[in-house]
Amino acid sequence: MTLWVKFWHLLVFVCALVISGVSVASSKHVSFLSEITPPFYWQDENGKPQGVNVDLANALAPLLPFSSSLEHMPWARAYQEALSKPDFVLLTLLRTSKREPLFQWISPINHVEASLIRLKENQTLSLTDLEEAKEYRVGTIRGYGSESYLRQKGFEENKNLILTAEPPQLWSLLYYGRIDFVLSNLEIGAYEISSAGLDPSKAITELNIAPLSAELHVATGLMTETSEVEAIKEALNTLKKSGEYQRIMRKWGLKPFATAP
Repeated sequence: MTLWVKFWHLLVFVCALVISGVSVASSKHVSFLSEITPPFYWQDENGKPQGVNVDLANALAPLLPFSSSLEHMPWARAYQEALSKPDFVLLTLLRTSKREPLFQWISPINHVEASLIRLKENQTLSLTDLEEAKEYRVGTIRGYGSESYLRQKGFEENKNLILTAEPPQLWSLLYYGRIDFVLSNLEIGAYEISSAGLDPSKAITELNIAPLSAELHVATGLMTETSEVEAIKEALNTLKKSGEYQRIMRKWGLKPFATAP
C-alpha cells in the first residue's frame, strides 16, 4: 500500500469520526415542559399555543447548541418527568425549600405574590390578618401548596376551606357568591378569570400572604447534564441582557424578574 493510499484511508477515517461526532451532538434534544396555565401557556380558539412559555421556548431555541421543543402536559406528569428523567426542563417551577435539593435551578422567571382576593363590591370583607379570614369561606385549588398552607393554619375543608379541581370553578364560586376569598395571585388570576368568562376588573387583592410568595424558575432534575443546564442558563442570560425576556414578560402583563440569574 502506497503512502498516498494510507493517507487517503486515514483522511476518510478522520472524516467519518467528525461526521459521527456531529451526528451525536445534533441528536441531543431537550424538552421544555409546561402545564396549561394562562398567561404561561394555553391554546387559543384556533388551537394555537400562546403565552410566556411559548415565547420563551421559541426565543431560546436558536441560542442552544442542541435541539429543543415545548410540550404541554398535566402538572403532576410534567413534574415527574423533569424529576426522574434527563433532558426535561420545567419552564415555570415554584421554588420551595422542599423542592430545593431535587432540582437544578437554572434561572428565575417571575416573582409570584400570593394574596387573598375578593370582589371589589364586597367592601365589608376587610381583613388585617389571616386569622380573621377563618370567619369566611376561602377557596383554592386542591393539591396546590396553598391548600397545605391553609390547613396548617387551621382552616377546615367544607367549613372555611373550599377546594376545587380547576381555576374556572374556583373563580366562578367567588363571582357567584359561594365563597368570600380566593387564595391565589391576581396577576396570573386575571387570565384565569377571563378564561372562565368573568370580568377580572371586578376582583381586588385584600390581604397579601407573604409566606406563599415565591419565585418561579426554569428548572430541571438532577439527571440532566451540567453542560445542558449551563447552555440554557447562558441562553436565558442572553435574552435578559438583550431585553427580549423583559419584552416577553411585559407582553403578557407580567413584571420581569428584577435581578440577574
